[in-house]
Amino acid sequence: MVVPTTVPIVVPIGGDGLGLPNLKLRGGSYHWRRKITVAGAAVPLSLSLGTGNYQRARCMADRLGATVESLRVAYGQSTGLTPDQLKRVFSDALRWQLQRIEQDQIGSPARSEDHATINSIYAEAWAFLGHKGVEARWTPDEHDRLIDAGWSEERAKAVADLVFDLQNGDPVSKAQLDSYSETFGIASTRDNVARMARTICSARASACREATARLRVGDDDMAQWIDEALVDDAPFAFEQVERSPTPLAQSAVETYEPMAPEPVAIDEPSASALPKRQKKRLLEAAEECITVYQTAGAWDTDSMKQVRTALRLFDYACGSDICIEDLEQSHVRDFTTLCRSLPNRWGRTREEQAGGIAASLARAATMPPADIGISQTTINKHLTWIAAVLAHAAGEDDDPQARRPAKPLSFTKARAGIGKTSRKARKRDRDKRANWTIQEIAKLLSAPVWTGAAGIDRRLKPGTEIIHDAWYWMPLILPLYGGRSSELAGLGLAEVHELEPIPYFRIDYTEDRALKNIQSIRRLPIHPELIRLGFIDYVTELRAAGCTLLFPEMKSPKSTTFAGTFYKSIFEPLRDWAFPKGTPWRHRAGGAWKDKDVHSYRGLATTMMKGRVASEVRCDLFGHEGETETARTYDEEAELSIKLEALQLLTPITAHIQPSHPINIRPVHRLRHGRRASTSRLTPTT
Repeated sequence: MVVPTTVPIVVPIGGDGLGLPNLKLRGGSYHWRRKITVAGAAVPLSLSLGTGNYQRARCMADRLGATVESLRVAYGQSTGLTPDQLKRVFSDALRWQLQRIEQDQIGSPARSEDHATINSIYAEAWAFLGHKGVEARWTPDEHDRLIDAGWSEERAKAVADLVFDLQNGDPVSKAQLDSYSETFGIASTRDNVARMARTICSARASACREATARLRVGDDDMAQWIDEALVDDAPFAFEQVERSPTPLAQSAVETYEPMAPEPVAIDEPSASALPKRQKKRLLEAAEECITVYQTAGAWDTDSMKQVRTALRLFDYACGSDICIEDLEQSHVRDFTTLCRSLPNRWGRTREEQAGGIAASLARAATMPPADIGISQTTINKHLTWIAAVLAHAAGEDDDPQARRPAKPLSFTKARAGIGKTSRKARKRDRDKRANWTIQEIAKLLSAPVWTGAAGIDRRLKPGTEIIHDAWYWMPLILPLYGGRSSELAGLGLAEVHELEPIPYFRIDYTEDRALKNIQSIRRLPIHPELIRLGFIDYVTELRAAGCTLLFPEMKSPKSTTFAGTFYKSIFEPLRDWAFPKGTPWRHRAGGAWKDKDVHSYRGLATTMMKGRVASEVRCDLFGHEGETETARTYDEEAELSIKLEALQLLTPITAHIQPSHPINIRPVHRLRHGRRASTSRLTPTT
């Protein structure tokens, strides 16, 4: 498809996307959107790309962006980088990096050969990030390229590991990018920031190579030093430094003490005259940290909520409104003491929500000891968020905005807890959560949902109506895939590729739904059991109705996650219907009743595949990281045909469900979250 050189100007539309801010999904097709200013006028641009393929749409979006930038240049309003600006970024980054490397090399006792080896590994890693981009994925092809160039397996693997380590941190700091934008007058656009980051990486690679070229190998260079020393007539350094005579020298000879010069009055500003630097409140620093991570897409809504909870607890333990500079190690102990004094499930009652942490402590005073104390696992999660905020506030070593406690805080003892090791040995991780059995799944799937219900809002009452929606499909999909409910309940129609030779889901990040980790991005064949029950027709009906989500009724404005909406509106009522008194595993733990839950589907699926499906394939199906370095780094994702063969092992779980045709989707006015509207609202006015 040829991208037009002229861009039509239309009213922008909203929608779903897969991560790029200028790409949005509408009805299975990507739209490119951008707002620019031309000749002083704001111009919104929107163009249908006519494709549902993400990679193709991204390529077209890049070409459209270049065309728009050409238009801006024609009007003298380009926000792009000039060659001079890029050169200045490269020069500054190279000189800065070279200085730091040489300082490290001079102060290190390592041999020059060792420095050269380390420099070459770093140079290759930085060169890769500079050429491919700071988020580029290291592939087996890159590994083979190094091997063909004469690298050993160990050194080539060291480059791959270094690339991953750099990307797990922050390859190019925001402080450095911001300083270049301000100093060199570079607009902080997305494209400019990415270009600067790549240029800085390339400059660092050049600095590593230059540092190697400047290394002094062996003692041969001392011959030149001898010649220079013989013609050097500078005063001896040891004679220029006054030394206090030893007691023996004082008793043996009379020392000469020169007359001290008269003191000269120098007007120096008093300490009180200097402006005092304002301290940074911990909670204020937390919000700044959240904003940065949210903008970078690193923290989702749940993560930000957890950060705020952890920092609110820590601030309360420190006495409220504590400043970072005033933090002490005793505050860490006060925090753990607070956590062990709160109810297991604190902040749940109306009184606690109104009265805050103080109300939770008051409630704990009336509770039995078994119901008091946040678990060590949760405490450790809180400490992780606290450490992240403090690390962000500390910034770089040369950051003038850095905020740190007077003495570094240690969380080691707080993480260790009390008797943590002995408690940990009492129960294996796999024993902490029970899996559903096939018989229990059969009980769940015997509900009127699949045999005939009394209506759309009475799905657990017997009747004659079968409606194909999240109530119908989700309890089938979860055991057939062992997937995470947040991924499956939040699937977009753009992630469903039902017309391919092997129909499949493409699970990826979207504007509506985040993923647990990068390994969660994967392809899953549409299970033959779903196809037998009419799933392809269901997708067709939803597309015709103009939906963008596979289960539009799962997007609740009052819930932050699809998983939460599914649990409260479908899973919990269904489990209560099938097991009114709970399953045999139901028990009380940590002040609350626990029973088999949505995650228990996952355990059943992994158990049924164990010993019959290769571990690498299971990891690809369930979105887990590989169990070995080779699997994590070099193995390609399993083919759809291999995944399909593995998924067919789970067919017996739903084989008893009888198909219901034709497909009956929800009424148009109910293709959203919520119960039946009132009669008065549905009655047309005359």
